[in-house]
Amino acid sequence: MKTVVFFVLACVLASPLSLAKLHLDAEQNSARVHIEKTAANKVRSSKQAAKMVKQRYGGKVLSVKGMKDKSGYRVKLLKKDGHIISVYVNAKTGKMQG
Repeated sequence: MKTVVFFVLACVLASPLSLAKLHLDAEQNSARVHIEKTAANKVRSSKQAAKMVKQRYGGKVLSVKGMKDKSGYRVKLLKKDGHIISVYVNAKTGKMQG
């Protein structure tokens, strides 16, 4: 009987904490999604595209070229290991490929 009472009491006391933690986790997740959507909203310049690619892949930006149809940017990077990579940044979505 004592075990059941203790278990029920523990559940009642822990429940507000659990709910508060779930609420905090939901708020943090919502904030993260908002930041991602805002960051991926639109790439407005070659400078912004270069900054995004450098943050994700590291290295030194060699060149940035806008696509003729204005759909995005091609960023060339020199990685620390000596490799040169080319990353395409979609201007509408901010998604990177490469």
